[in-house]
Amino acid sequence: MTSKAHKFRPSPALAISCLALFMALVGTAFAAAPKNSVRSPQIVNGAVKTVDLGRNAVKSGKIADGTVSAFDLGTDSVRTDEIAKDAVDSDEIVKDAVKSDEIADNAVASPEVAPDSLNAGDLAAGSVGSSEVANESLSSADLGPNSVGSSELQASSVRSSELGPIVQVTNTTAIANGANGGVSVQCPGGTTVISGGAQPSNFGVEMTSTLRSGNGWLYQAKNNSGAASTLRVFAYCLAA
Repeated sequence: MTSKAHKFRPSPALAISCLALFMALVGTAFAAAPKNSVRSPQIVNGAVKTVDLGRNAVKSGKIADGTVSAFDLGTDSVRTDEIAKDAVDSDEIVKDAVKSDEIADNAVASPEVAPDSLNAGDLAAGSVGSSEVANESLSSADLGPNSVGSSELQASSVRSSELGPIVQVTNTTAIANGANGGVSVQCPGGTTVISGGAQPSNFGVEMTSTLRSGNGWLYQAKNNSGAASTLRVFAYCLAA
């Protein structure tokens, strides 16, 4: 007696039924998973994307300290509210980045100015007056040529202590009776004549002129005294 083995071939309907049963079982398993059951080991590295994160989901506690750099910040995203008071110093400011528009009026005082850093180019015309100049601090080296005129030499404004040494120089010459004569004297180098005068040796000598001559003084006269006489001239010279 011969037996024949028959191969079992599932019908299409049976295959679809099995597939439906599998999906139902798997779906039930996922549906039955408890809340917050998916953790780091169940997530493939690099698989979480921006679209998987909720709005405002990433906060300070989720960001490692010191990991946010300039590349992570958008343009103009850091405002004064994000900067701690007194947190920005010279190391955080690009050279020549702070301009006058960034500085409030009257914000820069003496402590903010480096000693000996200002020069003539930093001062506006007419900005330095008497109140800005320390008393008795100016010397002849600070004055330009011909800078002191009569208006600067008021009677009460210049004292002897402000002037340099005054040197007196003299010269004499003889003048015969009835003759005209003259004599002059020059101030020494490094000094400037400021005044002068003259004097004969006896009465009867008539002065015809006494005046500045070069950097000195000139005296001219006629001798009507009836005898020989001497003319004497002197000049007052101010040292530089």
